[in-house]
Amino acid sequence: MEKRENEIVAFVLIWQNVIDTIDYPGVSDMTKRRITIRDVAKRAGVSTATVSRVLNKSKKVHFRTRRLVEDACEELGFYRDPIAAALRTGKSNTVHLLIERFDGNFIPDILVGIEGKADREGYRLVVSKLDAAVSGIWEPSNQYIDGIIVISDSVHTLNLSEVAGRDNIPLICVYSYSQNPRYPSVLPDDYQGAYLAVQHLADSGCKAVGFISGPSDWPASQDRLRAYKQAVKDFALRDDPDLIEVGDWSTESGYRACQSLLRKAAFDGLFAGNDPMAMGAIYAFKEHGLEVPRDVAVVGFDDAVFCRYVRPTLSSIAMPLKELGEVAMDNLISMIRNNGQLKHDEHMIKLPCVLRERDSTKVS
Repeated sequence: MEKRENEIVAFVLIWQNVIDTIDYPGVSDMTKRRITIRDVAKRAGVSTATVSRVLNKSKKVHFRTRRLVEDACEELGFYRDPIAAALRTGKSNTVHLLIERFDGNFIPDILVGIEGKADREGYRLVVSKLDAAVSGIWEPSNQYIDGIIVISDSVHTLNLSEVAGRDNIPLICVYSYSQNPRYPSVLPDDYQGAYLAVQHLADSGCKAVGFISGPSDWPASQDRLRAYKQAVKDFALRDDPDLIEVGDWSTESGYRACQSLLRKAAFDGLFAGNDPMAMGAIYAFKEHGLEVPRDVAVVGFDDAVFCRYVRPTLSSIAMPLKELGEVAMDNLISMIRNNGQLKHDEHMIKLPCVLRERDSTKVS
């Protein structure tokens, strides 16, 4: 493959030289050929190395010098061809973002973090659906990309080696559990967040806390269930398997799960695995004549936007979504620059969650 790339680079350089030597009647030297960074450097009165640093958004360039180079680029109509740059340097400064679902509630905030870090470090983002990678219709080594970020609910079932391609392009998962230690994951600390939720209910005076878990095959659900059980022991809450039900993340499943809990046991606190299930549970409490938080305190997970507008407002565990994106991009850049070597020893990078306390747990 290296020999093939060298041949392509040599061809590009030879062809560029041929174009530059063609005489176009009535056309100036500057317009008859493609503008290069040498032209920009000459116009700006700086070295080609300085132009390169400006184009790569290096922080080591004085702002006045940067402005000179940017002005020269604009005057000459110079733009950087990412494919030509990739052929010449072996790096495109491009990261491919593969997303399973664009309608996910968490995607925008994660993207803000990824894009901000990418922009500061001089990387471009290309975004597409994950379907192309898993259906075998792409080969990453043909995409002129330096790294891959995957956001997928089902990443723990994917063959990430196939997604990374035959050249094993650096790949990182964000808000997705990778089972392959070669490819790190940046995640909210679901265990810490769930433990914090039960601790808050205990601190609010609850003695028996019910739990509505998400689907049992989800790693996040497994972490939150383990945390719930540990917190029940640590805070001497009633330990009763009848206080646990499973939902599917939907409001309807939270409603059904809460109805089941109410038939089996009495409790004065509820932790739901996400905010829609918490809302479904609150509907069930109302049907049973129970008032939140007077009779039952409720905590959700995710800190969805609606938590601030429902009545009562819903206490919830907030995930550091923007930070997830920033840390994922930072670690991927480190992998790109260090031949795929991980920045951390652990391939699971977990960031702490925080509690957003609202009316649903303010027991008077």
